[in-house]
Amino acid sequence: MVRRINFDDGVSCVIWLRLPDDDVFGGSEALTGAMATEIEIASMKFFRSKTSIPVPKLLDCSTATDNPVGAPYMLVEYIYGTVASELREARSCPLQMSGTSEQDRRFREQMAQIQATVATFQFSKIGSLYHNPETDEFHFGPDLQIGKGPWTSFSKYYDDLADHLLKLASAKDVLEQSQSFMLPVILNRLMGALGEEKAGPFRLTNLGVIDLDGVMAAPLEVAVQYPVLSFLETEPPGFVPTKPAMIDRIRRTEPKLREYRELLAEAELGQQGSTVVANRLGSRSAGIYREMVAYAQHQDLRSVDVASWVVGGELRALRAKEVRGTVFGTLVGRGMERWGGEGLGLLS
Repeated sequence: MVRRINFDDGVSCVIWLRLPDDDVFGGSEALTGAMATEIEIASMKFFRSKTSIPVPKLLDCSTATDNPVGAPYMLVEYIYGTVASELREARSCPLQMSGTSEQDRRFREQMAQIQATVATFQFSKIGSLYHNPETDEFHFGPDLQIGKGPWTSFSKYYDDLADHLLKLASAKDVLEQSQSFMLPVILNRLMGALGEEKAGPFRLTNLGVIDLDGVMAAPLEVAVQYPVLSFLETEPPGFVPTKPAMIDRIRRTEPKLREYRELLAEAELGQQGSTVVANRLGSRSAGIYREMVAYAQHQDLRSVDVASWVVGGELRALRAKEVRGTVFGTLVGRGMERWGGEGLGLLS
């Protein structure tokens, strides 16, 4: 819960509360509200102390559930302004635009600067960001979504992520009965074949939309995602649009994607002299991770041709004869038995 507090002297603050029964993410967060608040507190302190990213000042906080407020909370300064979505509505902006053409470009340029800045921080571990108030040092620990970590292994992180997604799906009858059920396992094997920088370094990124509890050091595929809710949506490999409205949206989005890649490349060059993140926006491995995110949001991906990721024998490990007797092979058998082999052509 988020509320603005106005004081008699004209000062405004914002309070974030993690209420005990607040399950707005549908059970997708594995950590307690107290630990999620720890990550947000650490992220605010990290960005304010090490970057020029505009982050509100933390005035008071507590991760305890037995404090006078009765829940973990953060009290931060109020930042005056209008969010982009409200500005677009108030000014009746053209579709997919944030103000005039120049204002829209400036908005995306600022997003690119922030993404480039965050990605400059590289580490040897994968996990969510935490802060030790006694030593004033930052470290990595269990991540918000899976509840495990930190990891030093690219493959172990994705193994745990796939396992977590399957457990979530098993609790949801809609997904368990669909052809999408075993996608995490397939996507994990694809990531093992197509993923990059498997030995690290692991880049800082924010998996959240607004809050900072999604800040973590993550593999490259996680860091090279387009900003969400910014009209920079991309389609998964193999997706074929059929509806006129969707075809038109994709057509309008393509030049914005190119522009954002250019803006991010310019920002990266200015900050670290390379364009690693910009060059890999929209890559195959980035698309694989994006579909893991979609699965976590309980989306049925049966319209996606997963086999389109497999080109030129890049994923020989997915041949059925090579996975017999493995957990993956068991799931393949379960899927073929349930759906009569439909949608599993990449295993032949």
